[in-house]
Amino acid sequence: MIKMSKSFLVPAILLVLLASCGKQDGAKLRTDRMSFHLKADCSDDAVSEACVSLLGGEKTIYLKSDYADVSIFWQDAAGQPWAKVISCEKTGMEGVTAITLGSDERSESVLYTRRSGMLTAVAASENYGLFMPVHQGGIARVYETFSDWTYGSSDPYSFAGDVMLDYWTTSLKDKGFTSEPVAPDTLGRCYGRVGFLRLGDSAGHRGSVLTPRNERFRYDSLLMVSFKAAAYKDKSSEDDAQFCVEVVGGGVIRDLYSEEGSSVTFTAPYIDTKLADFWNGGNFLVFVCGTPNNPITASTRIKIVSGTGSTAGNGRLFIDELSITKIVPDLDEDFFKENGGSGQDKIMAKK
Repeated sequence: MIKMSKSFLVPAILLVLLASCGKQDGAKLRTDRMSFHLKADCSDDAVSEACVSLLGGEKTIYLKSDYADVSIFWQDAAGQPWAKVISCEKTGMEGVTAITLGSDERSESVLYTRRSGMLTAVAASENYGLFMPVHQGGIARVYETFSDWTYGSSDPYSFAGDVMLDYWTTSLKDKGFTSEPVAPDTLGRCYGRVGFLRLGDSAGHRGSVLTPRNERFRYDSLLMVSFKAAAYKDKSSEDDAQFCVEVVGGGVIRDLYSEEGSSVTFTAPYIDTKLADFWNGGNFLVFVCGTPNNPITASTRIKIVSGTGSTAGNGRLFIDELSITKIVPDLDEDFFKENGGSGQDKIMAKK
């Protein structure tokens, strides 16, 4: 009999099972008798981790078990669990149960940052439990909403009080963001604002920002960069809305793997002159991978440069909610395929 258990029973059950699973010989003997799978016929290898869609919904996971009496439950650390076991039904194949797991969509306020829970199957009569972490989103390597940047104004039309990166407070500099001059300029032109950054100025100078170094990048093969971008526009003029995203310090743009290209150019939407939401849906995703000749390293950084220099005029660009997440191959959602490659974020647009 397959049963769904109430969540308030979980802590006591876990304590008993953790104690019993400490008996290595017994645990080894029993692992072949109960396993989780992603294919309905369980012909695939048993999985020890799984993921659900960032957009929430239902996912079916299959349990293969020799035990007649199994309880299945979900647990996570949230006060209000973000997922639950909706149903457990026999598939018709001997010993195989279809588990329908329902999950909430990931909040846009935390972008693609991972959260995890535990799907557990318990054969109480044997004092045996099988535990499988289930994830939503990727492992955050860099995550910055610029919420503690309090220079100047939150109004994109006001330039009073903007502070160039070189003059930021020590605590903000310690976050690791830097800026480089865009030729022929000699200054980086990255300005702190209230809750976001601005690249470039009203005198025709372009600007740049580089994300912090992260030692953990050296262990990664796939990264996803997420950010908001919007170009300046007022009632009388529009700035150059194109901007460049470049991988420096190791790695290439995943879309350009074969030619090992390290930079791409996008066009940002213009800010909403009514200021209802001046980002105007300007969410972008850029996918980074390593190659044998150009692997991702601890020095890998993402550089965003406003404008193109191909036209006269200004190239002011606003940047917000910048994150870099590690993507685990064959485990995490294939955001690259789902989004159709680098460019505007089509995944968030579905929400």
